[in-house]
Amino acid sequence: MHLTVLGTGTARPVAETAASGILVQTATTAVLFDIGSGIASRLEASIGAAALHGLVVGHMHADHWIDIAPLRYKFPWGETAPRPLEVHLPPGGKDRLDHLAIVMSERPGFFEASFNIHEYASGAEFMIGDISIRPHPIGHYVPAWSMEITGPGGERVIYAGDMGPADSVVELARASELLILEATLDTNAFDDVKRGHLTAEEAVDHAVRAGVPRAVLVHYPIERLEAIRQICAPTGGVVLPALPRMEIEVSVGAAPLVTLPDRRA
Repeated sequence: MHLTVLGTGTARPVAETAASGILVQTATTAVLFDIGSGIASRLEASIGAAALHGLVVGHMHADHWIDIAPLRYKFPWGETAPRPLEVHLPPGGKDRLDHLAIVMSERPGFFEASFNIHEYASGAEFMIGDISIRPHPIGHYVPAWSMEITGPGGERVIYAGDMGPADSVVELARASELLILEATLDTNAFDDVKRGHLTAEEAVDHAVRAGVPRAVLVHYPIERLEAIRQICAPTGGVVLPALPRMEIEVSVGAAPLVTLPDRRA
């Protein structure tokens, strides 16, 4: 599988990056995981909406799904799309889309004209092309799911999503090729009693305990990039902060190959 990081940011808009969005591709399939603010434009700068086969949203906070609105405008306005996009949302997500259409002053069924909308269930595998996805519930402020993504060759990527500390993710990630973790917090002192985010130190600890050959950190404040690099440094390159347009090649039994974006582009 080939992964492209489209955004590494939090809910706060910044110039350097969009919010959450990871593009996963095989030779025949392209799936976008999360579509936070700014991701629809970053998708167009990459493969474009017309090349997508599916969209999977891990939870319904705006920084993980709100750009589904501009994404819709890339499809036919009135008539049904010739190839509707497979959209997989958490339980209750379809109702959120219906309400979003009203807020946008669009007609009922506006999203259904271009999207085949599904609501996934915890632990229930579904396929988009030759990519297998299995959602696993995770602790956050709202219902949220980590995604176990398996490619056609058996390669596994765990996209943990927004989460507090979770031994379940450590166990899930064992024997996977790549773990994608958030690193939202500078300190856990001000998080809720029921934790909903990780510090960079906690994220590195999860990756080390899982024994993965590579982990990348997303969903972090961009001004903390250098500090997060220092926190990751003791892992000897096993854990890295993700960057917008970072590309990662994943194959079975090999440490994923990371290609950094060309800052001259």
